[in-house]
Amino acid sequence: MELLGFAPAFLIGATWTPPGIGMFSWSEADGFSGTLVGEFDGLLRPPLNLSLGCAWRRTAITGGLGVAAIRDGQYQDESSQRYVAGVRPSADVRWYLRERAPGKVEAFGLGGIYGIIPAAGDRSDAYTPEEQTDADEAASAQRARIGGLGARLGLGADWLLMDRDGKAGVGLGVQSVLKVHGAWEVGEEDGLRVSTLWLTETSLMLDFYL
Repeated sequence: MELLGFAPAFLIGATWTPPGIGMFSWSEADGFSGTLVGEFDGLLRPPLNLSLGCAWRRTAITGGLGVAAIRDGQYQDESSQRYVAGVRPSADVRWYLRERAPGKVEAFGLGGIYGIIPAAGDRSDAYTPEEQTDADEAASAQRARIGGLGARLGLGADWLLMDRDGKAGVGLGVQSVLKVHGAWEVGEEDGLRVSTLWLTETSLMLDFYL
């Protein structure tokens, strides 16, 4: 497949986002979800992330998937299990200002979206109906803390390195984006509660073209 022709090139990408001192401040402010599988807890979306996609002359589309799950079960006198999980599909599009060529640096604009599908449960044979109701309500609150939607928009640049055939083989780059993360919770007393977080992220990029 040719990067500069009409056929797309298959792309395997990696981005590394340094956590920085902001994570310590986030921890001190009790910003984590408490489940370990939320967007900012570090397991669902670690500093190093992989993606797959296709690249054309002035466009590249990539997608990623993050998964984190914790389960605790007991199967002796009484059966019980607790679990929390998050699944994070994402998609990004890059628009390059000019046609790309091996050996050159090109700037691009970036747009992306992601969503977090939550899961949580707490079941036990030892629970009374009232205790099971309380456990279900607690699991519902956990799902609300895990789930969310987000978008990001930014700029970047990368440098295409040639392989032995003179075609693009590896890309090195950097990107900086404005990220917006939103979460919501529906309560019986206060109705719909929506919270948003705005932040900037800068990442290093390494792409392999096949």
